[in-house]
Amino acid sequence: MENGIMHKTLIKGFPVVQNDQEFIIGKMKIDDLLRFAKYTERVIIGYDEEEKPIYNEHVQRKVEQARVNKIADYLINDKEATFPTNIVLGIPIEAIQEQQKKEDIIEIHLIEDVFYQVKKSKETGEDTDTYITIIDGQHRVRGIEIAIEKLTKELQKLEEKGEAGNNDSYITKKEKLRNLLSIELVVSYFVDKSLEYQAMIFSTINRTQKRVSQDLVYSLFGLSTDDTPYKTALEVVLALNAHKKSPFYKRIKLYGGNYRKGESPPLSQATMIKNIVALISETLRESENDKYRKRKDLRNRTNNKFLPFRDFYANDQDGMISDCLFFYFNSIRKIYPQFWSYDGVSKPQNILQSTVGFEALLSLMVDILRVETITLFNVDTFNPYLNRIGNIDFSDTSIFPMSTKGKRILYLTLSLKIYPDQIDANQKERELQRLMKELEREQ
Repeated sequence: MENGIMHKTLIKGFPVVQNDQEFIIGKMKIDDLLRFAKYTERVIIGYDEEEKPIYNEHVQRKVEQARVNKIADYLINDKEATFPTNIVLGIPIEAIQEQQKKEDIIEIHLIEDVFYQVKKSKETGEDTDTYITIIDGQHRVRGIEIAIEKLTKELQKLEEKGEAGNNDSYITKKEKLRNLLSIELVVSYFVDKSLEYQAMIFSTINRTQKRVSQDLVYSLFGLSTDDTPYKTALEVVLALNAHKKSPFYKRIKLYGGNYRKGESPPLSQATMIKNIVALISETLRESENDKYRKRKDLRNRTNNKFLPFRDFYANDQDGMISDCLFFYFNSIRKIYPQFWSYDGVSKPQNILQSTVGFEALLSLMVDILRVETITLFNVDTFNPYLNRIGNIDFSDTSIFPMSTKGKRILYLTLSLKIYPDQIDANQKERELQRLMKELEREQ
C-alpha cells in the first residue's frame, strides 16, 4: 500500500507465471488486508446483472474453531509470531475498478463497494457481500480477526474502568495490537478464476500438507461431479475450442491450457460457460439449484423467459447446443472474415473479436431462435437472417467501442437490421440513438 490518492484501493504485486498460469504475488499489512477481505462461510458462484455477488446456498465453508483459536492465541502471546506462507485470494473482474502494469509491477484498484461491504459487516455484524474469495488461508484470516477482536475488547474494558493511559497492561496490549495490525502478509492474488479453478488451487496447496479428498474440496467450494448445466457448458466450450473447423478454434483461453508468451485468446473459458449456462437456467441463482436437479426436472418452468438451450439440456441433446453455436458463429465468420479473423497474439482490434462482441452476437442469436422455428442446425441455418445485416464497418471503434455501451450498440444495430418491423423496433431505435449521442459526447 502507498500513501496518497487511492491508498485504500491499491493492490501491488509482481506477476508470476507457473505452467502458463499467471497470478500476482505481493505483501500487505494485516490492517490493509482486512479493509477488503474477511472470513465468510459463504461461497460466491457468480455475479448478477448489477455485478453483486451470488452465493451458493447449499455450501458453507466452515473453519475448525479450535485451530482458529490456536492461531489467535499464537498472535497475541508470541512476540515473534510470523506467517511465512501465502494467503491466497481470488479477485473477480467485477471487483476491479482499474488494473495497470507499470514495468514489472501490477497495480489493481478495487471498486469502493468492496470496502463498504466489509466495513458494514464489521459495524453491524451482518454477513454482507464479500467480493474477495479467500481460496486458502481461511483459518489464518479468521484467527487474525479474532486476535484483533480480543485485544480491542480488552483495551475497551480497561478504558471503561479508567485504567488506560500509563497502565502497564493497557500499554502492553495497545502495543500488541499495533504490532499485529502492522504485520506484513505474503499474499497471492488470482484474478478472474472460476470456482472450479479455485478448488483446484486449494486442493493442490493442501495436498502437500495432508490428504484432502476431492469430495471435500468440491463440498467446500459448492461444486458437483454430477451431471450439471456447468459440466455440459464446459464440454461444449472444450469441443468448440478444439475442433479445427470451429469458429472458436484456439480462440478460448482455457484454465490449465498451454500458451506461449504473448498468446492471449480473446475469450475466457469462464465467459463462455457463464453465457451458455444463462441460456439453460432461468437465472444465475437458479443455475446453482439446477446443479442438484435431474435433467428432466428442467422441463418445468417457473417463468416465461426464453431459454433456447434449456430443452436441449433437459432432453439430453447437448449436441444441439454445440451445433447451434458452431453454425451460428461460423456464419458470422464467413460473412465477416476480415473482422472475425484473429491472430491470437495482439489485442482484439474490433468488437467482433472481443468478449462484449461475443455477448452481443449471442443476444442476437437468441432473438433469431425466438422468432424463427428452427429444429435443426447446419451450415445454412443462420445465413438467411445474418445476410440481412449488410456491410458494416465493425472496426470503427467510435461507433462500436469494446465496452458495455458498445455491446448494446452492436446488438441494437444488428437486431434492427434483421428485424426492422418487430413490435419493439421503435423502442430499440430510440435506445440506439440515445446511446450513440452519449457516445459522441464522451469522445
